[in-house]
Amino acid sequence: MAERSLEERLRAIEDRAAIVDLLCKYAVSIDRLRWDDFSSCFVETVEVDLIRTDGWVRFERSELVSLVRGVFESYSATQHVSANHQISIEGDRAVAWSTLNATHYLKDMTDGEFHQQVGYYEYRLTRDQDWRIAKIRQVEHWQRGNQQIFDRTVR
Repeated sequence: MAERSLEERLRAIEDRAAIVDLLCKYAVSIDRLRWDDFSSCFVETVEVDLIRTDGWVRFERSELVSLVRGVFESYSATQHVSANHQISIEGDRAVAWSTLNATHYLKDMTDGEFHQQVGYYEYRLTRDQDWRIAKIRQVEHWQRGNQQIFDRTVR
């Protein structure tokens, strides 16, 4: 394997930092209801395979933002933790994995106010000027708490 130049190594560090920032921005923008920030995380047409979609679905960015906004504004609060980032970069494409630990809170629910999901996210990213999410998949390991809190938002 050829030795990488200092410039190549610095670019790799910058790319990794930019991708980690993007994945954290994705999570935090949901919790803080910052929909312009959330929107800026994605390419114009994005493919998603989330717990709610039951397989791969293609969305225009604005459609995805509208769907996610409707779901998450219905909770009293949420917290999405993005950690343990594993990133592989090849040119202007990248694959990233992060832990999924999402807690959903809905005040005054009689069977419990919390619901938690644990697993991983797999992201496929592309770079034009900045890194953006082109595909995202949730890999659920388990859920606990009041399942009705989550199920009421599944469409």
